[in-house]
Amino acid sequence: MLLKFRYLLLLCAFCLTNSIYAQLEAHLISGEGWAKGDFVEIGINTSGVFGANTSNKPSTFHENREADGNNLFGFIANPLADGWVDYDGDFFTPGEPEEGFCLSVNGVNYNNNNNYLSEIPGEIKGVNIISSDCFDDSAQIFWEGNVDGLNIKRYYSVTKDGLFIQMATTIKNISNAVKPDVYFMHNVDPDNNVTLSGFYETNMELISQASSATDNISLVTASQDPLMTTEDMDGSSVSFFCRDELARVSFGGFNNRNASDVWNGTDLSNAEGDMTVFEDIAISIAFNFGNIAPNETKKFTYYYILKEIDESFIPLIVNIFKENPSVCNGNDGKLIFSGLTPGDSYILSYQDDGVLIPNQTYVASELGDIEIINLDSGTYSDATLSYSGCNTTINTVFELTDPEPPNYYLTKTDLTNCQSINGQINIHDLTPYTSYLVSYTLDNTILFGPQELTADFNGIIRLSNLERGIYTNFVLEQYECPTPSNEVIEILGPEQPIAYNIPGQFYCDEDYDYITTINLTLLNPFIIGTDNYLEYQITYHATEEDAIIGNDLNISSFTTPGLNNFTLFAKKTNLNNFCYSYTAFQITINLPPDFDVEDTFICLNSDNSINTDYNSPTLTTNLSSLDYGFEWYLEGVLIPGENLNQLTVDNYGLYSVKATNLTTQCDYTEQATVSPSGPPQTLEIETLSNPFSENHSVEIIASGNGNYVYNIDNGPNQSSPIFSGITAGYHIFNIIDINGCGKVTIEKSLIDYMPYFTPNNDSHNDNWQIISVDELIQPEIYIFNRYGKLLKKLNPNGLGWDGTFNGKILPSSDYWFKVIYLDDDNIKREFKSHFTLKR
Repeated sequence: MLLKFRYLLLLCAFCLTNSIYAQLEAHLISGEGWAKGDFVEIGINTSGVFGANTSNKPSTFHENREADGNNLFGFIANPLADGWVDYDGDFFTPGEPEEGFCLSVNGVNYNNNNNYLSEIPGEIKGVNIISSDCFDDSAQIFWEGNVDGLNIKRYYSVTKDGLFIQMATTIKNISNAVKPDVYFMHNVDPDNNVTLSGFYETNMELISQASSATDNISLVTASQDPLMTTEDMDGSSVSFFCRDELARVSFGGFNNRNASDVWNGTDLSNAEGDMTVFEDIAISIAFNFGNIAPNETKKFTYYYILKEIDESFIPLIVNIFKENPSVCNGNDGKLIFSGLTPGDSYILSYQDDGVLIPNQTYVASELGDIEIINLDSGTYSDATLSYSGCNTTINTVFELTDPEPPNYYLTKTDLTNCQSINGQINIHDLTPYTSYLVSYTLDNTILFGPQELTADFNGIIRLSNLERGIYTNFVLEQYECPTPSNEVIEILGPEQPIAYNIPGQFYCDEDYDYITTINLTLLNPFIIGTDNYLEYQITYHATEEDAIIGNDLNISSFTTPGLNNFTLFAKKTNLNNFCYSYTAFQITINLPPDFDVEDTFICLNSDNSINTDYNSPTLTTNLSSLDYGFEWYLEGVLIPGENLNQLTVDNYGLYSVKATNLTTQCDYTEQATVSPSGPPQTLEIETLSNPFSENHSVEIIASGNGNYVYNIDNGPNQSSPIFSGITAGYHIFNIIDINGCGKVTIEKSLIDYMPYFTPNNDSHNDNWQIISVDELIQPEIYIFNRYGKLLKKLNPNGLGWDGTFNGKILPSSDYWFKVIYLDDDNIKREFKSHFTLKR
């Protein structure tokens, strides 16, 4: 099959100079799509179903041999290619036609068909003519709809020379929830040529089922025998054909409206090899997708075949589909080339809003698809395709558009009483079973949402349990496309009482946590005003929401929330009709402003005496001495004469200051600790690694009044006292007080061996010796040649080995050594390795 298609494409190289472009037609008339090739003509109505109104039929289309006046044009075909002398009339024109598709989600079936069911809202989005020198030209109709959080795109295509209708469909979950048990089904009652034969019955035969075919072909046919008249020499045939392991075909029944029943063959014939029957029943095709995750897309293609075929049939069509961006200002749009040879390379270029996107090489997927991805809204045109010597320009213009923002209007229902908050606002003209983000404002102060709400079957979102008030700033958002509304909706109800204002209240708290106890009942006369006290209930609330829902505070002993200033709400409820109103009032807890006295340090010597080389620190409140009075304490004892807003200290310890507001007499005490800091009083350095280690490491152990950072050989400081990866030999370690109160230096040598030496008398590495050998305890050092012959026993206190043996200069080579020494526990240790002599 792939070789045959490739051969056709190669032949296109000879067509470049004598191309005859297809005279295809594609029309969008009164919301219905019409497509015409040389041998097939179709009409798609606004529900995405075959059966457009004949009153919209283009004049170039043939009559569909309508019989019973239902004014529907579905599809007709001319299999003999005899100039439409003998052609098959509309396959479901008579009576009440049954042709349509169904989407099932979790057992709920949504049907669009010609029995006047349109449960999946949608519309024809456009038509295209796709012409090329490299493959058969096609006419395309594009329909899109939404239901239950799923977006459905359907492309109906006919080619110039083909006798089939391609139906390519994508289903995308645009909701935030997994959609379980998703099925798709398409069925038709094929009343083939009944206007000529007089028979509604057709020969039904299930030829192949994907579940039992190695190439996953599903094929069911409905045919009528030839009448052997001028108008019907070959009979008629219509088939559902698909190559997809998820597909099932069947025949039986008539009003097949349950997608899972069709897929499972419930009360239908769907077993390959079932007996052929001659009845007035439907043929169907179904797909089982299981669960579809949020943002997941399912794509599948199947065909109406309008001539007799078997499993070897190959519907040759290269088609181009578009996928608009999924959100406003998005860039996930696509152009999809389908019907190509899987695994083959193609060179594509195109223009994006008039800007040339140069050649890029694409490899067709195993489904024969190439996807141009990450496209935003705009005009895509002048696509060129090159393949094995066949070059073509596709003049079709593809308009990618952002999703349309929701368009809606609002209605309301007022409160029936004040005890039941039952106001309602209805948002109309939405897509049924589709989710929107909804937000709005109550009384220009309270924002509700955005919250995700789903329109019902009638395309209405109902905002229920609303209180009285003015609702504005409505915004609906779908696909990240917001639509604001200028409508103002006022929810009315019975008359509300007047909640008179309560003046601001002032209290003083002495422990600086703004928490104190208040008797709120003393404020009741303010909100009651001149009204009859016995007719009203007065309650107090922490928030406006609490006032609305009736979450009351303890009015006789209210504990403040720990804030300097805060708002409470007093609610006045009419005991006769339970209507209420509330008012906000301010409470202020008088305290000194929030201030801190920061902890500090004082520098000490290692003997704990104060280091006079450093200035004494100062504690400050940053408060004005004009507004506050001050008392300073050390370890709880008043420091006489210190009454300013700051204090210079000459000793460490716990200091406190009491600041008193001279206006309110509210006071607060803050503490600060003056800590000692200085160089370490005890210090040692411990080697963590063994002699001759590949990774030398040490730990500095320091204790004293300070906090310390460390460095080696005056390098970068670090907070950890552990150093790793240190080279062998002599090093200086610095211990530094982070407060700048001094530092201490300690020296340490690390033991290792020289990996090479160069005895050339240049004063660099002329002798080989153990690095920091003086750190070893009773070392014995022996040098050997590669054969184990002892060459030298070194003096640990000497310069080392000069690369000679018995006065003879030895050549460049690797030499071995052995070191015997005592460790810190006086246990004898031995280390062996080798080094290089270089000359």
